[in-house]
Amino acid sequence: MDIFLILLSAILNGLSRLPFHCGWMGFISVIPLLCYFERGKKKGKILLRDAFIYNAAGLTIWLHWIWGVTAWGFIGIIVFYTIYYYLAFLAVQLIWQKLPRFKYIGFIVIMLSVQYLQNFTEFRFPWLDLGYSLTDYTVLLQAADIGGIAFLSLLLLVCNVLLYNILRGKYKNLIPLGLILILWVGYGLWCFKSVKLTKTDEHITIMQPSIPQNEKWETEHFDELFKRYNELTAQAAQDSTKLLIWPEAAMPTYLLRDHTRREMVQELCNIYHLDIFTGFPDVLPAPENYPGEAYYYNAATLFKPFQKYDEPYYKIILVPVGERIPYLNYFPFLWKLQFGQANWEYGPACRYFNSGNLTFSSLICFEIAFPELIHKMAFRNEGENKGGPPDKIDFLVNITNDAWFGRSVGPWMHGMMTKFRAVENRIQIYRCANTGISMAVDPMGRVLTQTKLFEIKNIKAPLYRADKVPLYYYLYRWPRLIILLALVLIVCALLNDKILFPSGKRLK
Repeated sequence: MDIFLILLSAILNGLSRLPFHCGWMGFISVIPLLCYFERGKKKGKILLRDAFIYNAAGLTIWLHWIWGVTAWGFIGIIVFYTIYYYLAFLAVQLIWQKLPRFKYIGFIVIMLSVQYLQNFTEFRFPWLDLGYSLTDYTVLLQAADIGGIAFLSLLLLVCNVLLYNILRGKYKNLIPLGLILILWVGYGLWCFKSVKLTKTDEHITIMQPSIPQNEKWETEHFDELFKRYNELTAQAAQDSTKLLIWPEAAMPTYLLRDHTRREMVQELCNIYHLDIFTGFPDVLPAPENYPGEAYYYNAATLFKPFQKYDEPYYKIILVPVGERIPYLNYFPFLWKLQFGQANWEYGPACRYFNSGNLTFSSLICFEIAFPELIHKMAFRNEGENKGGPPDKIDFLVNITNDAWFGRSVGPWMHGMMTKFRAVENRIQIYRCANTGISMAVDPMGRVLTQTKLFEIKNIKAPLYRADKVPLYYYLYRWPRLIILLALVLIVCALLNDKILFPSGKRLK
């Protein structure tokens, strides 16, 4: 029975993330897990087994597409999160046994902690937040401007707990559940009426060239690749484009060090009188004692007509193993490991670019999954210029190359994160993916336009700017503080019940 409950929870959780329009499963996916803990204490080996089953089943459903890129990386994710959830299951079981009156609060805090801690360390890979099951529910997404994806996950966990108790015959839980849902939906509808958007047609175009991954890095295909770029750039110019966005690593060369090809990009800007923002790899010399041959970066910058290119942005958060083996600086022997990764360097800071009268910042690939990084990009006084009133830029650009994932659900799942980041910061985001899915998402989380997978196409969308400063601007640091405080209180209570109950009465 325990294994069945674990599997059921994992399956519901996994299916709620896929483009099957089953996001409603997020409201019930945790109920089997609550039943699992209700069934009594399990030995450590059993918890480890069940943590493995929970992760292997759930991750296989919604992250199976990673296997096609890196089998070892997928296995590593399962192992890593098995350890994560094993420790979480231990903590939850301890709370349910020692502090039963606080078992639901403890459960919610532990599950939120597991999700939140995925944003840190060099193994960070925050794809598992329960809140992402709400992708299709734009009205419910509006609450993300209060406390981000963590707040959406909190609401879903609370709904799961209340529904669980209702199923157990505790019908008084219908009142708080109904109140939460009414306020949640009501807030979303209120946002659509109260958030004022300013529409400007700034002629920003996203280029999706759909260059096959197996051809992109072959020298003999470069002329064909650039011919397609030229044709799409010409089409964009005919459509009065002022800023054209190319995808991640669009130029498969160390562009800033390759005079000939750099001039080819510059010439397109000069001929068509438009700005081009593009991704490319970059290389800088490293000191003699450095284990690597040089400093390699995943980079992007802005080219303008008859001007020198801007200082490049270097990707700050790298895909664990896929782009860099974690903790190379601490364990130099790891440089000898090769799984096909590039071992890029971490970028030092956010960068801001100006196109015409507009200011934007760029994130590369899966940086879209990190709310705090994007918040610092969206508000300059949180990133580079500290202090002062909110200083929100005009829009964000996310360039990526999802060709690695073929026609799997990976590009869809990756792209839908854009909706959450847009609402959290009330800012428009232009997402440019080599093979799709490219899209423009407005500050309300609505997809204004998007491409199909492997479609060769330019897409445009007017720019919408929201004057509202989201509450998330003031609260984005709070989830970490609240979770840490709650964990400290739980640990203290477990060590000594008298901290919470000075009368000396232990909980039954």
